[in-house]
Amino acid sequence: MAIQRWDPQRDMIELQGRMNRLFDDALSRSIGSEPAESVGSSAWRPPVDLIEEPARYVLRADLPGVGASDIEIQVEDGKLFLRGERRQDPGVSRESYLRVERPQGRFALQITLPPSVRHTAIRATHRNGVVEVLMPKRKDEPPSRIEVSSH
Repeated sequence: MAIQRWDPQRDMIELQGRMNRLFDDALSRSIGSEPAESVGSSAWRPPVDLIEEPARYVLRADLPGVGASDIEIQVEDGKLFLRGERRQDPGVSRESYLRVERPQGRFALQITLPPSVRHTAIRATHRNGVVEVLMPKRKDEPPSRIEVSSH
């Protein structure tokens, strides 16, 4: 990696890119997802995919460099909360960094779950920097007839 002189114009271009990504994220946010700020103080929000399959929903979050012990998943009031922290490499002092692009610190994400999700059957795995949350759907119940009693 070559050492580059500080260039205020480059910093402004990077800032503009960040602002563009922020607005793109806000405008393209899928139905049911909410900004990380709505679930507490966080420095960043991981990129996620939410997929609907016939029998389940699958959420995949890219979290390279975040250990399973630093990830918390919780379901409450029909919402799934994904929280955690990407820690700074303890072997590298803050002053040693020449460039920092990967987000560090706390992250948070909140997704409103469809009513068909079986909350007690949700499972999560962490493999190769990707957290996968499997959310099985309830089986469709056939229509039932309700008898009306008279008093």
